[in-house]
Amino acid sequence: MTPTTHPESEIVPGAELQRDLVAVSSLPLAGETVAFTGTLASMTHRDAIRLVEEYGGRATHTVSKATTMLVIGEEGWPLEPDGVTSQKLQQTTQLVADGSETRILAESDWLQLLGLDEHREEIRRSHTPAMLSRLLDVPVRMIRRWARLGLIRPVRRVCRLPYFDYREVASARRLAMLLDQGVAAEVLERSLTELSRTMAGTDRSLAQLNLLVQDDKILMRDERGVLNPRTGQRLLDFDATDGFGVFNPGEEVESSSDPGDHDADEVPVSIPFHSARPDLQDRRMADWNAEEWFHEGCRLTEEAELESAINSFRNAMSLLSSEIAAARLSADDAAEDHLSMFPDPAEVNFHMADALYRSGRVEAAIERYYCAIESAPDFIEAWTQLGCLQSELDQPEVAEQSLATAISIHPENPDALLHYAQLLDQTERDDEAVEYWKQYLQHDSRGPWSDHARARIARATGTVISTCTKTDHDLFG
Repeated sequence: MTPTTHPESEIVPGAELQRDLVAVSSLPLAGETVAFTGTLASMTHRDAIRLVEEYGGRATHTVSKATTMLVIGEEGWPLEPDGVTSQKLQQTTQLVADGSETRILAESDWLQLLGLDEHREEIRRSHTPAMLSRLLDVPVRMIRRWARLGLIRPVRRVCRLPYFDYREVASARRLAMLLDQGVAAEVLERSLTELSRTMAGTDRSLAQLNLLVQDDKILMRDERGVLNPRTGQRLLDFDATDGFGVFNPGEEVESSSDPGDHDADEVPVSIPFHSARPDLQDRRMADWNAEEWFHEGCRLTEEAELESAINSFRNAMSLLSSEIAAARLSADDAAEDHLSMFPDPAEVNFHMADALYRSGRVEAAIERYYCAIESAPDFIEAWTQLGCLQSELDQPEVAEQSLATAISIHPENPDALLHYAQLLDQTERDDEAVEYWKQYLQHDSRGPWSDHARARIARATGTVISTCTKTDHDLFG
């Protein structure tokens, strides 16, 4: 009898190889030769090369006619130390001009092509000042200063805690670094203009460059008039439509936040100095109001003149009571609007606490954080900072209460989750700490503390949480 054969069990010569070839050709990078330029925000250069090979492509360190794809990292722009666009980008742009079909992709678009939506969303996620400080190695006070000058703007606020777009802050850091190193603004403007032909988002960076270059010369117009953001001095401005080249740093910028997160009218407009003149150019400091003293205190804190900053904040607080009382005596309908013109006492106390802490007066800083909270009980940054300082003074019980309060107000606050997990570790409550490290990882999967969180979870549970996210700053031209 002839044995019965089953087609599915037959071994056809070369069939296995054919199946492998079909599988490889179906990978998203099959046939692609991929190069990278700039600094990747989502992973290291080594991990990016591994992914290219894993998804069927070939990674290359140079650009040639064989290159089919150039991926531009989104941690700042691909700018060389002299401010010009990277050589790889220039070479690729020329290849495209010569008729090559080489594609230029932003890092987030490349990740979407690979189906790595989690890593793409991580790049697009908004971050608190403390998170950005850790990710980008920029002092928190510098991030606050950039926000005050309009260089960066919050995409949303939760109980006074601002969240910023990572890419916007990374761009500001890169431009500021190059300017500090002596690169001419004209060179950077030329480079950003070149980049605008291949990448979106450069309009905002050009506005950032303008603000960085002017710095001392910039004025901000808000709903209450024109303000010098470095001194807090109010100025007498002409009409904004009188042809003085007013531009809005927030125009033509896509925000990842919900439209309801902030009112577009709150975005300040910057104008050059020649479109306004000082109302009281020779005004004595003795005649300053609370708002002017508050802004002066912020400026001095940013420049590490801490004692002078503390005195400025004290002057602001001493004037606030009398100014607000006088405003409340007003019987007209605009009384409440008039009250909004004064600095918030909670904000003044919060900034004074920061200056006191940086000057070494921890207990005095704690008292000021309490003052801020008395004015604004939902001030989560004040609660978080308060808990950190109490922990520093070896007061774990009250520190836990403060951090737990911050988390109860905003359970997704990564800063409070981080410090609470650290506090639980310090008090040897390992099982509880692991739960908060897990929560922290939901909001930060690539910062320096995310590696620590993974290690803690692995040590406690025996489960390794793998990641290919960025843990260092690899710059590859």
